[in-house]
Amino acid sequence: MPIAIIAVDIACPVGLCIEQAATSVAAGIARIEETNWIAPNGNPIKMGRIANDALPPLVEEIAQDQSLTQHAQRLIRLGSIPLKAVAEKLAEHPAPVHGFIAMPEPGGDSHCDPATLVRNALINSETKLKFAATHVFTGGRASTFQALLAAETFLGQSPNAIAVVGGIDSFHDPILLSQLGAQDRLLTDGVQDGMIPGEGAAMLICVDAESAASMNLQPIALINAVAVADEPGHLTSDDPCMGDGSTEVLAGALKDCEAVNQVYLSFNGEHLWAQEWSIAFLRHSDSFVQGHGVHHPAEHFGDSGAASGAMMTALSAFAFASGKASGEHLIWCASDGPLRGACTLSSSLQPAS
Repeated sequence: MPIAIIAVDIACPVGLCIEQAATSVAAGIARIEETNWIAPNGNPIKMGRIANDALPPLVEEIAQDQSLTQHAQRLIRLGSIPLKAVAEKLAEHPAPVHGFIAMPEPGGDSHCDPATLVRNALINSETKLKFAATHVFTGGRASTFQALLAAETFLGQSPNAIAVVGGIDSFHDPILLSQLGAQDRLLTDGVQDGMIPGEGAAMLICVDAESAASMNLQPIALINAVAVADEPGHLTSDDPCMGDGSTEVLAGALKDCEAVNQVYLSFNGEHLWAQEWSIAFLRHSDSFVQGHGVHHPAEHFGDSGAASGAMMTALSAFAFASGKASGEHLIWCASDGPLRGACTLSSSLQPAS
């Protein structure tokens, strides 16, 4: 059952709304800077990050909560940007709204229940929007696809409801950066194979595709298929990566797809992700247009972690909505852990294959 995307919004280092971010990415603009944090090799850590004064302040009740770490506060401020945009787009709609949100993997300095962070981000958006229920997924970059599958099930059971599917994450945290540095994963001067940490948040307003017209809502794109699977040879495993998990998710996402002409990938600068993708792609190469476009937005704003899937899906959907894309798109994400996920999108103005 296709999911209809009604609207999207995003906050990232190259834009605090979907229009600005998409225009910046299309123009090849990058916002990667050296920070005052130092990697174990003695060189400054490069990051994609939003300027502190561009993030909304915390409302008083959250600012006074002494249990929130600085990283938790940043996630709240970051998430409240696209959530405020969602609230404005749903201001007059009476349907119940459920949230399905990808949040960071355990670790770092948040030390806060992820669902509480999402609720605080809603409060900090200073809108009347409330989720009737909040469903949180903490599987890393690919967890957006777990959220989409859960939203698909929910909308199938409640066809006149609305699902907000999104992701919020930030590597702007000394504990996370220290962990990455200890693992030799940071791309700094003199390092050829490493990642650039980033941050971001994105939200997709979704409804049951068959119910959109009766709800007086106009889709901007359709999600035709979503799949998740586990990769035995993941980053923290001793097993070699054979691409089996990614092969499985591509099979699921491409099951009703005729020919993908644009691909969005969660590459972050580390070579192993390109190797894994290449294996899975070769096993499904007949499903892709020769010379198809390849996008890895992290080159513009760094690795956005658990927000990656939602951010790339938002960019893809907006490309359809703005008339700058056609055909079929595939979004693929690989988490540090075993989770892999993918989905395919098409324009709402053309029949899904």
